[in-house]
Amino acid sequence: MKKILPTAAALLLLPLAARAESELSLTLQGGAVKYDQALASPSDLGAQYGVRLGILPTPVLGVEVGYLGSQSNVRDVVNNTNSTRFISNGAYADARVNVLPDNVMPYVFGGFGVTNFKVDNEVVNSGGGLHGKTVATIPFGGGVDFNLGAFKIGGRFQYNYLLTDQLVRSSPSGSGVTTGNNTNFYGVNVDLGVSFH
Repeated sequence: MKKILPTAAALLLLPLAARAESELSLTLQGGAVKYDQALASPSDLGAQYGVRLGILPTPVLGVEVGYLGSQSNVRDVVNNTNSTRFISNGAYADARVNVLPDNVMPYVFGGFGVTNFKVDNEVVNSGGGLHGKTVATIPFGGGVDFNLGAFKIGGRFQYNYLLTDQLVRSSPSGSGVTTGNNTNFYGVNVDLGVSFH
C-alpha cells in the first residue's frame, strides 16, 4: 500500500507537470526585408511585418503558424527600373526546435507557406515585367527569444525560398533582356510577444 500511493500520486501529477512545461505564445514582429539576385534593388531595404502563434507542447519542440507581409522596392529585370514596389502577404506553418530551452532560448525552424505577391505600380511592356502571383514557399531560419516572465523579446532571421520563378514575365522576343530566376527573399525582425504556460 505504501508503494501504491506514491506511484498513484506521481501518475496524477505527470499531466500537470507536462502542462506546466508547455507554452502558448503570441508574437508581433517587424523589421527589414531584402530580395535575392534577380529582384535585388540596390536602392533600399523593404519593410517586413507579421504575427505568429507558437504552440510548444514540450520545452524543446513546437509548431508555429503565422502571417508575414512585406513591402519593398525591387528591380524590374525586364523594364530595367528600380521603381517597382512589391507587396507580399503570406501564411506559413513551421516546426520549431529550441536549442537551449531556458530564459535565453535560441531556436531553429522550417516549414511550408503560401505567399501572394502584388505589384503596386506595375509597368507592362508587351507582356514583360513583374506581375502578381500566389506561390508556395519554404520558410526556414533561426532566432533567439528572451523570456521575461509572461513577456518575450527577441530577434529572428527568416529566409523564404519560392517554389517558382514565375514572378517575372518573359521579356519580348528580340529585346536582348535576360531575366533572372532567383526571386527568394529574406528578412530580419525584432519580436515582441506574450506567453501563457
